[in-house]
Formats: sequence, C-alpha cells, structure tokens
Amino acid sequence: MRRTTSLFVVLAITVAFLLTAVSGLVLYMPGRLLPVFHGSLLGWRSIHDWSALVLTVAVVVHVALNRRRVVEMFSRLLRPAGSMQSSSPAMPGPADSPSQDLGMYVETAPPAEHRPRFTRRRFLALAAGAVAAAIAALSLDRGSFRSSGGGPGPSGEALRLQNFPVLNVENGPPEGAVAAWVVEVDGLVENKVRLDRTAWLALPRTQETRDFHCVEGWSVADLGWEGVRVAELLSLAKPQATGQFVSFHAYGTTYLDTLTLAEAQAPETLLADTLDGAPLPADHGGPLRLVVPSQLGYKNVKWVVRLEVTETRAVGYWEQDGAYPAEAPVASSGRSGGAAAGRSGAIGLFAPGAG
Repeated sequence: MRRTTSLFVVLAITVAFLLTAVSGLVLYMPGRLLPVFHGSLLGWRSIHDWSALVLTVAVVVHVALNRRRVVEMFSRLLRPAGSMQSSSPAMPGPADSPSQDLGMYVETAPPAEHRPRFTRRRFLALAAGAVAAAIAALSLDRGSFRSSGGGPGPSGEALRLQNFPVLNVENGPPEGAVAAWVVEVDGLVENKVRLDRTAWLALPRTQETRDFHCVEGWSVADLGWEGVRVAELLSLAKPQATGQFVSFHAYGTTYLDTLTLAEAQAPETLLADTLDGAPLPADHGGPLRLVVPSQLGYKNVKWVVRLEVTETRAVGYWEQDGAYPAEAPVASSGRSGGAAAGRSGAIGLFAPGAG
C-alpha cells in the first residue's frame, strides 16, 4: 500500500511539474509560445495555478512519506567529514594475517567515507526543483507590484500609485503636451466628432470609485476615476442603426480593443483623465484612458485617441490568436466589485497597453 501511494505521488509530481513548467513558459513568453501550444492565456493561467498547487502538495506528501530517508540524507550531508569515519578493528599485521603461511602481506584500506550516493535520479530531482523554483520566481516577478528608485519613497496615495504595475505594448507613454490631445469619434455615426482639450473640458463630468482587477491576478482597491462617460461622446456622434460595436484606438495604432455598444454606453464606462483627484499620469494611460468596470483590465485601453463605431467586432490586441477572450467580465474571473483590470493597449492600468 505504501509503495503504491509513493508511486502515485511520484507520478503526480512528474505530471504537475511538466504542466507547471510548460504553462509558466507560455505565460512568460505568450507571443512566441502561445501559437505553438494554442489555447488562451486565461486557460494557461488556470493550468499553471492548479498544477503548481498539485506540485506543492505532492512534494510535501512525498517528503512526509520518506521523512526518515530525508532526515538521514541531510544528517549525513551536514555531518563533519572526520566523524564520518567509523572506528574499525586494527589492521591485521604480518604475524596474525591469514595469509602469513603464504608469505604474503595483505594491506586493508581504511573504510571509505560514507555519504549518500549522488545518483542520476537525485540529480534529475534536484534539477527539476531548481527549474520549478525559477519558474515560480519568474511568475512572482511578473505578477508583483514594482516601484522605482531607492530610499524611503512616498507614502499613502502616492505609494499606491507608484506600486501600480505598468505594462505597455505600445512605446508609450506618448510625447507631447496634454493641451494638444485630441479624441475623435467616427465610423458608423451620423456626426463625426473631434474634441480638442477645450471642447473636452466643456463636457459633463462623472466620478466613480472602483477596484481595478488585472487578468494576471493582482488588484488595486478603491481607485477614484473622473472623466466623461463614453455614452456622452456617442450621443454627440449618434451611432447608426448598423453600429453594434465601439473600438477604442490607442495613440500609436498598435493597441485597440472593442466593446459592444451596450457596454460602451453603460453609465459606469468612462474615458478618464483624472485618478484619485490628480491628472492621470502618462504611465497609467494619461491624458485619456478607458475605464470599463464590467471588464478586466486588458479591455481598459490607455492613451485613447479614437472611438470607431463598427458593425462587427474588431479583434483586440490580446484577443489575437485566442490569447484572451473578447469578453472579460470581472464576475467570471471570480472578482467582485467594479473596475476592470488587465492589459489594454499595453497591459495594465493597462491598456495600449493596459496596465
């Protein structure tokens, strides 16, 4: 029974390790590996999380089942070399040697120092553990908040914003003065709209407080957004009856993502220019970014310059090759609350990177 359990645990460790390694590499290099392995990044994220959990549990069970061997191995490794030599009977001399009648003297070598054998199996196990640790470290590095600079650093709201991950697809943030920013609405509309900074500031404004949830697993709570409802711009442009979707284009033309017309017209969907009472920083999408509380962050496009009403859904940057689904509702990812997260436009507070 014990042997069967041990074999099952070893099998679980092997399979879970392979899945953890492959999924970790796909998540770390999605652009290169996703077309090879297919599937979506959300699916690979689930595989990575579950396989890492199974790997951890299986290793713990394996150590528990072989605790005596583990303790013995470490005790031998840590024992001083001098103490490893066991006392042995005196070496027989010529007088009492069994071979003295033959006129021969047999010299007996001292017992070799006894240490655990470094077999190929143990080497592979150690190598697998090292690779798994490296993959876990890479995953933690990508998912953790990062701040710049040394010293004590800022505190309060400034610290929270500094520790907000910034991931970009586009070579942003864009250069140029905020005063020169222009946003346009075109496509299947009755009236094409072009708003410079002065016209933008004359529009009715809305405030809302939402949590920001990223598809990569991190969140920032209670962000205070302020800006103009997307519905306000669409009411000026008057979408045609055939218009069913709205594509949001980033300034560099690389990043875009699409909402249904209903999602875009929802009262909580904003084009925000203010975060926590201050002008939206360029790293986080300023001067203008999309905020969609019903969707994860990769739908929240940064540096928006154009809204295009279309009849069919345009494929978003992270939706190409099935990396992420076209719909990313917060509720379906186990999140609660309001804001979107993820990678839009770029990735992150993210968009055009989103992030």
